[in-house]
Amino acid sequence: MTELTIQQASRHAVYVQRFAGFLANSFDPYLDSLKRELRVLMIDAPEETKNIRVINKLISDYKKVSTNVYTGYSDNVLLKELIEFAGDEASWQAAMLDDAVDSKSITLATASPAQAWAAVVSEPLIFPDSNGVKMLQPFIKGWESNQIEKVGNIIRTGFMTGRTNQQITQDIAGKGGYLSNQNRSSIKTMVRTATTHTSNLARQATFDANSDVIKGYEWVSTLDIRTSSTCKGLDGEVFKNADKNKRYPPAHPNCRSTTAPVLDARYSLDKSLNTRASTGAKGGQQVNADLTYYGWLKEQGAQGPKGRAFVFDTLGEERGRLFLDGGLSAAKFKQLTLDDLFQPIKLSELRGKKSLQLAFDAIDGG
Repeated sequence: MTELTIQQASRHAVYVQRFAGFLANSFDPYLDSLKRELRVLMIDAPEETKNIRVINKLISDYKKVSTNVYTGYSDNVLLKELIEFAGDEASWQAAMLDDAVDSKSITLATASPAQAWAAVVSEPLIFPDSNGVKMLQPFIKGWESNQIEKVGNIIRTGFMTGRTNQQITQDIAGKGGYLSNQNRSSIKTMVRTATTHTSNLARQATFDANSDVIKGYEWVSTLDIRTSSTCKGLDGEVFKNADKNKRYPPAHPNCRSTTAPVLDARYSLDKSLNTRASTGAKGGQQVNADLTYYGWLKEQGAQGPKGRAFVFDTLGEERGRLFLDGGLSAAKFKQLTLDDLFQPIKLSELRGKKSLQLAFDAIDGG
């Protein structure tokens, strides 16, 4: 594994997570719609009823309207964006390979958007810790059903324990209620997980299209702020093309791991040993297995103007300066939200970030 490909994959993964933040935030209008629909249903419902038939009818009505809202988001926003994103990821991976491979000696291929999306929907998300194995679209639909069921349970429990309609409405749609807190957090987890899956499998389609140049891929978990035991064990593991039991990120919900191609040394522009090199300014030494996102981002900022620009672009200029000047400790850094660490960007903005994703030495011509 060369320093160049690790650098590119890690920086690109930052922007992938920022795009995931944008997709999650795009649910906000749909969330507002859910709250409005719930309030209307609760206003029309009998006050403090314990009639099971009436309660079940109310829950059934909520299920219908909420299914329409969730389907509107998943079909018109999430899946639509992910399909386009998959094609971009396959193309980005080809461009990255062009930077790392001696293209004079070989012609590189790019997976088509259709091939990229086919790869995304044909490979399951596998979560060993929870025995979860689902294809992407059933994974999204399963999340929707789970959220609808949880609200239904709150309605049922509320009536059966004597809470008023207003109190139940507050429990669900009020400030601090389920939809504002747990549901809001859950949508971010689902979307980030789906986006990570899409990114890695779409890029894998380009790996597969260049199997004569790429021997396999390496698992990279630098961006996981609190790396799970699963990702910590997989970090740095190389999966060869011929391996039958390959694994791809995400390894768990909210996983931010990525992959980087392992190039055939005959075609690599970097003729150094295929080992995982340090991403520091000096290079040459092996990466510390305990390197955190905080430490990695510090190293990026130490790599000259382009490195500082990357940090400012990722954290925002004010927070970025605080971070680089020592005013943001590792402990305080851990307390930041994912949107603080990966400020949301649209897909169109992601396309404009290519220069910052490439290795800084390559950009600076040094």
